[in-house]
Amino acid sequence: MTASTLAAMPPRSPLARENASDAFIQLRAVCKSYGESLVVMDHMDLDMRADDRLVIIGPSGSGKSSLLRVMMGLESIQAGTISFQGKPYIDGNVRRGNGKPTDASLQTQVGMVFQHYTLFPHLSILGNLILAPVKVHGLSKAEATEKARLLLARLGLESKLHAYPSQLSGGQKQRVAIARALMLEPRLMLFDEVTSALDPEMVIEVQNVMLQLADQKMAMIIVTHDMHFARDIASRVVFCANGKVVEQGPPAQLFTQPKEPRTREFLEKVLHLD
Repeated sequence: MTASTLAAMPPRSPLARENASDAFIQLRAVCKSYGESLVVMDHMDLDMRADDRLVIIGPSGSGKSSLLRVMMGLESIQAGTISFQGKPYIDGNVRRGNGKPTDASLQTQVGMVFQHYTLFPHLSILGNLILAPVKVHGLSKAEATEKARLLLARLGLESKLHAYPSQLSGGQKQRVAIARALMLEPRLMLFDEVTSALDPEMVIEVQNVMLQLADQKMAMIIVTHDMHFARDIASRVVFCANGKVVEQGPPAQLFTQPKEPRTREFLEKVLHLD
């Protein structure tokens, strides 16, 4: 399949939830490709509730990270639509949208944490945290500083307020990256392989923070290769392959009794490696 065929939209996938009235996020026939041959989202359908913690799993190139980057507005789609909080958010039809978020107020309610922190090395931890709230939300520097101090205290990092990223461990940097995203009080948090570059002890630090957010009912979409963590944090696991949602369900069901052969094949390989 090439990018030129993406505009032909098939009927809605039966894997999408039928009751759309409570959908917090809704993807319909979303298509994304890089060039003519690499299709990473192939008419993807997906619904998410406000109390969901979706963990996206699947082989490389299955569209997991692309989904997060599209939701954050970092990349565009070529076809399909995405709604967020019941409102139009992204439209792949070039006559109606540009394939990126069309509502800036909704876009600021999405926070993302990347695999490699993306902290500004020339700014202190405080500087990293208050930059966006001051510039985007118009908070005073004093208000933003107090907010940053309280947030870092919650994450056990208050003593690092005036440190620089180069002075922190990998786990500390990732916790700061999470704190920076939370400074804008997002309704949705996206996590893209945030523990894959960390040592085991640092992984636990970061995962504990994410579990705290889960306890607070934060809506999250998490891409991870850590199946054990996926079991602990997910309200629903979504298995993607070849740009499509192949199967989804509660972790207890999907990890022990997958319905689709492709899901079973993937889990047998991954869990064996674990």
